[in-house]
This record gives sequence, C-alpha cells and structure tokens, in this order.
Amino acid sequence: MLRLMRKMWPLLLLGFLVNTAYSVMWPLTTIYLHGDLHLNLVQSGLILAAYSGCNVLGGYLGGVLTDRYSARTVGVGMLVGLIIDAVIGFFWNGLIAYPIVLVVFGLLTGGMLTLITAMTAQLSHLDGRLFNLLYIFINVGLVVGTASIGVLYHNSLKPIFGLLLSCYVLAAILWSWRAGSFEKQSAGQTPRQATPMTATAQPTASGRLSRMSLVIILLSLVLMWITYAQWMSNVSVYIQNEGLGIKLYSTLWVYNGVLLIVVQALMAKVSHSKVLPWQILGGLVAIGSSFLLLTSESGVVVLFAAMTLLTIGEAVYVPGVPALINLYTVGNEGTYQGLVNAFSSLGKALGPVLGGVVIAHLGSFHLLFWFCAVVNAVIALGFLVGVVPVLKRQS
Repeated sequence: MLRLMRKMWPLLLLGFLVNTAYSVMWPLTTIYLHGDLHLNLVQSGLILAAYSGCNVLGGYLGGVLTDRYSARTVGVGMLVGLIIDAVIGFFWNGLIAYPIVLVVFGLLTGGMLTLITAMTAQLSHLDGRLFNLLYIFINVGLVVGTASIGVLYHNSLKPIFGLLLSCYVLAAILWSWRAGSFEKQSAGQTPRQATPMTATAQPTASGRLSRMSLVIILLSLVLMWITYAQWMSNVSVYIQNEGLGIKLYSTLWVYNGVLLIVVQALMAKVSHSKVLPWQILGGLVAIGSSFLLLTSESGVVVLFAAMTLLTIGEAVYVPGVPALINLYTVGNEGTYQGLVNAFSSLGKALGPVLGGVVIAHLGSFHLLFWFCAVVNAVIALGFLVGVVPVLKRQS
C-alpha cells in the first residue's frame, strides 16, 4: 500500500485538493442561501438543483473529453476555469452573483472529479486498491474542507474563496507537472497486467455488464444520492430548528470524514471483486438505517449515531459502484466513470428540491426521513433481484 501511495501520490493529492475545495462549498451553500441571502428551502433547493445539474453535465463532459483528448490538457483547462471562478466569487457573492459562481463551480468540479476517477479507473487495472486509496485521500479532503468552515466562515465568503483559490492553483501546478506520466502509464498497460492478489478491478472472463444491470446500478446511484443529499442540505436546517446550532453540523461532517478514512483504510485491505455486490448492498442498508434512526428521536447522540451509519454505508457503497462498473467495462473508462459521476450528481440535484417540497407541503422532517429510509430499502431490493443474479451467472 505504501509503495502504491508513493507511486501515485500526485493523483491522490489532486483528489485531496479538489475535494477539499468541494467540501468547503457544499455544506455552506444551503446555510448561506437560507440564512444569509434569506431564500426559503424550495428556492435554495432550486439553486442547488441548477448547481448539481451543471455538475451532472460537467461529469459527463469530463468523461467524454478525457477519453478523446489529453487528460493533462483537459484537467489544466478546467482548473484554470475554477481559478477564475474562485476569483470572481471572492469579489462578488451576492444574490445574483453567488448562484452563477456556484453553477460554474458545479460544472467544472463535476468534470474534474470525473477526470480523477477515470484516470484512477485506467490505472487501477495495475492495482485495484487504487480506488480505495483514492477515496481515503478524497475523504481527508472532506475532513479538511468541512473543518475549515467553522474556522473561516464568519459572515463573509472571502476566506472561503481564498481557500478554494489556493487549492486550485496548487492542483493546476501539480497536474500540469505530473499528468503526462500518468497518461503514459495508462496507455502502456492492459487489464491482464494485474496480479491475482490485487486485481479487484480486473474484468471477469464473461466480460461486460448487461444493459439492464447497468441501468439498475445507475438508477440506484440517483436514488441513493437523493436521500444522501438531505444530510448535505435540509438536515442542516433541521439541526438549527432543533436549536443545536451550525457548529454541531460542521462537527458532524468532520466526524464523517474521519470515520470515512478509518473505514476506507480497512476496506483497502479486505475489498475484493467477489464481494463488491454484497458490499454495495450492505452500504444501502446502512444508509437507510441512518434515516430510520432519525425518525425515532432527536438530539446530539442520535445525530452522531445516525451519522455513523450513514458514513459506514457511504464508505462501502460509494467506492463499490465505480469499482463494480470498472470490473465489467474495459475501455472508455472516462465515459463510464463520467456516467457514474453524472448520475450521482443528478441525485444530488434532485435531493434538496424534493426534500424541500416534502417539508414545505407536509411540514415534517420525520416524514422526509421515513421517505428516505423506504427509498434505500427499495434500491437494495432492486439491486438484489436485478443485478446480483446476473453477476453470479457471469462469475
């Protein structure tokens, strides 16, 4: 693992920097729109939907561009765009400017995250543990980003955009320096180069996922992220309504990031291609259970217990899906991983809006939590019936 880390550190550090910037923005957005710009939850949700919709488009375009053009050129271009966007946000972040900056941020961040995942997919044929290692670094970025909110945000977004600018400048320098070597490595290897001990991403003899299985997996991503997005948006308002304060919300996400790192480090040692379907199912059950817990009681202890279940579910489900797709889809990794990021972003786009509508019409956060628990149960059942038997026949 340490040898792999030393070899791939520029790609891992790129993931850390991009996700640090991403993790500063998304927990703060609903709070800023609702608390500082005085928009209601539905209006805030629509702006978040526009942001996430551009994230979907960026994810897809990032995959297509990575397959067709130099990853170095595509990556540097998007990072330069993010630098310009951060500079604009530093000076202009009012009611009109902030949503525009946010939408551009969503488009370019979606492209960058897809580029990183696609490059990881290409290189993971050499060592399948690279996916797990990438998610560890991404989640360290999550910890740093969310922890920075409480330190930097005091009724002004300038320190936030200053941090974003620092991350993107470092990322642009790093990627322009080392991207070429990764392109040469990915071009010079084939799936057969993986050894049995590390071939968690090596395709099976039967080849590819059926179209129906791929559709079910991608739809499961949309639905899961619709529910997960409640934690990223409406749960912040729920916590404030309970009188617990924004500091607790920020602390919960720091806890989420630390626990993700621990679970991912364990997953990097035990994860194997044969258990990926069950890993995904277990993640869905844990995520659904976190919402069930929220329906019972409120309070700090319950929130941390629910976040523990959510984090464990996220840690096993989120890296499991792209690894499973990569296992059965060799070639055009950018396109396939772009679909993963695009459908994930679609769920994140719909989640805040649907959650806001449920709360506005039914006036109950608990009904929203029940809805999320049921949705995850339906996803798990669909995956168990529609995907697992197909994978068993192919193995």
